[in-house]
Amino acid sequence: MIKKLLPLTLLILPVLTHAQTFNEYLSARKQNGVAQATSPAALETFVGERVLEVRGVIRGFLESSRGQLLVLENPDSKRELFITATNAPGWLKTSNTTARLLIKANRQNENAPVDSVLIMATAEGPIAAWEAEQIVIARKKAEEAAKKAAAQQRNSTPSSRSGSSPTRLPGNIPKPSASPLKDTPGLSAEFLTLVGPYTEFIQKRNRKLSPAKAQDIAETILAYSAHYGVDPRLVMALVICESNFNPNARSHAGAQGLGQLMPGTARGLGVSNSYDTDQNLYGTIKLLRGHLDKYTNKTGDSFEGLVLALAAYNAGPGAVKKHNGVPPYRETQNYVRKVIAMYKELCGE
Repeated sequence: MIKKLLPLTLLILPVLTHAQTFNEYLSARKQNGVAQATSPAALETFVGERVLEVRGVIRGFLESSRGQLLVLENPDSKRELFITATNAPGWLKTSNTTARLLIKANRQNENAPVDSVLIMATAEGPIAAWEAEQIVIARKKAEEAAKKAAAQQRNSTPSSRSGSSPTRLPGNIPKPSASPLKDTPGLSAEFLTLVGPYTEFIQKRNRKLSPAKAQDIAETILAYSAHYGVDPRLVMALVICESNFNPNARSHAGAQGLGQLMPGTARGLGVSNSYDTDQNLYGTIKLLRGHLDKYTNKTGDSFEGLVLALAAYNAGPGAVKKHNGVPPYRETQNYVRKVIAMYKELCGE
């Protein structure tokens, strides 16, 4: 039996599936603040009403005088989501079609089913290609800025090349007063002094790294931290606790690389190789930025937002949602304390 349709007045956008282009889909996505497909865990734990993007394979389509019903199977969880629709496009009625769906989702409580109404749809191929292109653009922008910073640092600080001490000793590593790599009109002299101290600190933490590899990690952390507006000392603290700057680290649970990204999380971030320094730190810092924004906005407190962001990074946002705070897992609680303690140490507190 087809589920009762939600009132269309609840929709933020009108149902445009009957006459929709790819650009209209992207516009609707942006208008509703959707940046990527919702993970199965997040979909299963959210409560309330919001617009989400879901990814999956259409396993069935039913139509009657009461409306239309799409059966979407998520390839990761193998669970099905039932989505009501009006005027669904013809291509979406074909079974085994892989698609992205922008839906209006409503869930009364954690034990209730998710009521979903289709807003727009697009084939998986075009949007996956578009997302991959955006990732490449972001990486290239940060990489070019990092290389420029490194070149200017080498040219403007000969004392570092001659082996003398950097401007500040590791252990109290400095933070730039601004984010000069963001939008990159120019690079401040202050920022250019950071590569040396960060490189030296990383090498002292992991003496197996070559000087070139330590500098690569330092430049990449500084570049992506500036690009996403995250304090690089927080990123350094997180990476210390995750892998101690070992690009080849792998946990017993399967987490990989410098930021210990789980394979599913990495895929969602557009990371194809978690053992690649650039890709891993891109995904790590982007994920951390997302958690910081989410929980700081939710709590209205930057420190509480940081605590919950770290808990979500370790245990997942679903666990934070389920327990309405830091989950009662010893590993997660110790992890949050450890990262914050290291962060304070790097800030000289």
